[in-house]
Amino acid sequence: MKNFFKNALLLALLTGLFASCSKDDDMVPTKKTNDKTAILLVTFGSSYTGPEKSFANIEEEVKKAYPNDDISWAFTSHIIRNKLIKNGVGPFKDIDSPEEAMKKLKESGYKKIVVQSLHVIPGSEFNDLKKKVEEFRSNNPTIKMPLGTPLMNTDDDMKQLCDIMVKKFAKEDQTVVMMGHGTKHEANDRYTRVGKFFKDKDKNFIVGTVEATPGITEVIADAKQLVSKNILLMPLMSVAGDHATNDMAADFDPKKDKVEDKSWKVLLQEEGYKVTPLMKGLADYDEVVSLWLEHLATAKKEL
Repeated sequence: MKNFFKNALLLALLTGLFASCSKDDDMVPTKKTNDKTAILLVTFGSSYTGPEKSFANIEEEVKKAYPNDDISWAFTSHIIRNKLIKNGVGPFKDIDSPEEAMKKLKESGYKKIVVQSLHVIPGSEFNDLKKKVEEFRSNNPTIKMPLGTPLMNTDDDMKQLCDIMVKKFAKEDQTVVMMGHGTKHEANDRYTRVGKFFKDKDKNFIVGTVEATPGITEVIADAKQLVSKNILLMPLMSVAGDHATNDMAADFDPKKDKVEDKSWKVLLQEEGYKVTPLMKGLADYDEVVSLWLEHLATAKKEL
């Protein structure tokens, strides 16, 4: 009988031990939640080295405004990302896509992630980003992820931009020509609208696009309505990258004798203008970056 009770007690102890081990084995470690807010800055991107300074300027201004938040970057252009992977150097060589960046922030435990678009208009790139953010939010309901809008989202945005640029660059005997990107997306109307706002503010400011309307033909026609033969030529883009270097400011090349192959600088020179290119993007001006920061501040209110 004694042996029976001993065996029963031993069996009970072993059963409890195995049950305890099994229970512990089934437990999944809980990832520590990161209480800080992450800011994900998203732009089209560039494979040129110059725009790195423009992006650095944006990041510096964001850090000043939100010193306690963590900042990450993503490029929406897969073509740019592939170029950087093959040939890139510097901080953006291994840049993430928005989806990859959001996934990494989730894995790092962030529960508050603000995505700020650094696009100029709410075109295809921005709307694709918007869909990705909405999909992420749907699949991760415990994570708050507001989205900040592009630079020229509303008429008020565009009027503020006009005020800044006219104040910085209005000059007697000078016409300011700004080259936007342009798109087939309906948001291309932003270039026509901002062009009107510029003219209302100062008739010596002209807006055109390299890949849509108004194009260089309309730009030249508008310039001919003005007195000055001096043109300050600048990009109406976040950075001075490929389009600014080649389509806007490239020097004359005898191998490129077709109109569509010539830069805006050359085409305007052929019309008798003295052209001075300014190789700076909108992100190089703190006053313009402050407009993106306003959109970021609006988005952060949703946290």
